[in-house]
Amino acid sequence: MDTESVMPTLCEYLDLAKNAPLKDNLFDAFKKAIILGTVPAGTNINEKQLADALHISRTPIRAALNQLADEQLVDRKPGVGVIVRGISIRDANELFEIRSVLEALATTKAAHNMSESDFDELRALLEEGQRANAADDTEAVIRNANTFNNYVYSHAHSPRLRDIINTLQVYTKYFRNVSLSPDARRNIALEEHWSIYLAMRFGPDKKIEQAVRTHLKNSHQFVISEMRALGID
Repeated sequence: MDTESVMPTLCEYLDLAKNAPLKDNLFDAFKKAIILGTVPAGTNINEKQLADALHISRTPIRAALNQLADEQLVDRKPGVGVIVRGISIRDANELFEIRSVLEALATTKAAHNMSESDFDELRALLEEGQRANAADDTEAVIRNANTFNNYVYSHAHSPRLRDIINTLQVYTKYFRNVSLSPDARRNIALEEHWSIYLAMRFGPDKKIEQAVRTHLKNSHQFVISEMRALGID
């Protein structure tokens, strides 16, 4: 894929309605396209050609590409340009392995800190997710899943742990979009969130860890199958 071919995909993911600097919108669009494999590894991105095609200056494009390079999603090669590295199945495996440890820890810590009213709020979130799913509102289900996770992590009362998880979520939020899009997987994922909630509320800790890891394992398997279907190795 060359720069000209990148344009349709980039424009599809570019949300100019967001109240954010153009460089941030470009970064988000590039990252989503790269992580989901719609801009595959090996793609050469030419700053000047892209700026001309979008009718904007090279400055926000360069800033976005620099940020992608910092996150090791692209490489800058002198005399060649910017080459997409992408996310491989090996990368995804590593991310999910790390998540299974950190998120189980955060969820267990949160369970010990949450009050009955906190659990009631978490249950209300799950019921909201069920209503969104019944209405076939996929975007609302994804937002609800993000809110559910953030609510749990915030109650772990561990800022450093939450920062590490948030760093990983820069990547995993796009995986979550993939894993929650099909109806069948979405239904199962919601059931898994209920299992996590019940384990948190009634324990013991091993049951919480098991529920979190089962959920992540199932999400992981689905994401890997989707990556393979897209030709990502």
